[in-house]
Amino acid sequence: MNCTRSLGILTGRVFWLNKIMKGENRMGKNNGKLGVEELVSKYPDISRFIILKLDVQKRGIELTENAQEAVQDSKYRFRPRSAAYSGDDGSKKANPGPLLLRDGTTVLSGAGLKYEDPYRVHHVDGKFFLFDKGKKIEEVDFTPRPDYYGKKTSRGVPMESIASARPQRLDISPYRYCHFWDTGDQCKYCAFFTDMEEQRQLADKNFPKVIDPEDIYETVREALKEPGRISQINLTAGADYSGDPPFENEVNRYIKVLQAIGRNFKSRRFPSQLIAPAYTKRQIKRIYDETGLSSYCPDIEVWDEKLFKWICPGKEKWLGRDHWIKSALDAVEIFGKGNVYTNFVAGAETAKPYGFKTIDEALKSNFEACEFFSKHGVVFLSLVWRPWKSSKFAGQKQPPLEYYVRLVKGLHEIRKAHGLTSDNDDYKHCGNHGDSDLERID
Repeated sequence: MNCTRSLGILTGRVFWLNKIMKGENRMGKNNGKLGVEELVSKYPDISRFIILKLDVQKRGIELTENAQEAVQDSKYRFRPRSAAYSGDDGSKKANPGPLLLRDGTTVLSGAGLKYEDPYRVHHVDGKFFLFDKGKKIEEVDFTPRPDYYGKKTSRGVPMESIASARPQRLDISPYRYCHFWDTGDQCKYCAFFTDMEEQRQLADKNFPKVIDPEDIYETVREALKEPGRISQINLTAGADYSGDPPFENEVNRYIKVLQAIGRNFKSRRFPSQLIAPAYTKRQIKRIYDETGLSSYCPDIEVWDEKLFKWICPGKEKWLGRDHWIKSALDAVEIFGKGNVYTNFVAGAETAKPYGFKTIDEALKSNFEACEFFSKHGVVFLSLVWRPWKSSKFAGQKQPPLEYYVRLVKGLHEIRKAHGLTSDNDDYKHCGNHGDSDLERID
């Protein structure tokens, strides 16, 4: 299938794109740089909590000294954070998990990292509050520390080095290296796996590149003992294109890991998602048949063909954009409509010098992508772009907040029109997507 040609046939008759873009050609006063409260007034059908979340994701948070001390409490204490993204100050104090807003919205805010214009979190009278430029904005909280943190596997490996926790999800990276970096072909927004030595030191040198499946099995088994805490398991890792066909060794590794995890469940399938490269249909079928995986997600990252080649040179080199698209469509035949996902890094398509010059151009491209994938049963979701220190896009400027508000509104409307929901990436299981958060009121 030539997916590019299929999109060409579709272009020009995307009803939802025209509906969403109509009347929104201007960003309004302040060149589109409206704040949270102004956007709440301008878009009353979008929850204030979601708009606030998008802004916190854009800008990050900074803990005041009293808040930093408060999160050392056993209720909040997660492991120390990495310096890979934007320059930790070297403190060995632990930082908290994801931020929680009052309505249950999760924000992966990156506490402990350095941001240019962050929100500040204060701890006052036993409560946490979000401040912006000295003004109290909102009472917040942090995800409680899971019970398995501080425990070790039978081989002596700290379990928090095997799996990190969100409010209701385990995140596991079985292979902690991306080979796109070997040749300088990594995605230009990416800062993953750039701090291996530091991570090994933080985990008492028990942070290997490849995790033993038995350690994963034991960690999942222990995590599941906490009543009501974990409702999904997520796997992702760096790209390993070795093998024949490409990525075959990676597929074999994931199968072993998923089989080990599956021993913790009585049912054939268990709530899970694999965020991985775009595999061949045969490889996808093997994973489905030989494991209990319930959801597959080959991330497209950026939709525009020219920008894909520029921003994701490794993905273009290894099989290319058309294959990345076709893999998602093939997977729907195997996993079923709504059980295949693809994410894109929202805002990276505006990076200089080759990115879109206007927000409307960027939105049009992303809405076309959502319409295309939705028509084929694939859930297309956005991730807020952050120009991390260790990425090739370090120092770039993000789009204004209104871009993200318009984006999540439009993506949600398109998927809803096609009867798609984000069950594996909703506010409980991920917390990274403002557009899937909007499904809570459908």
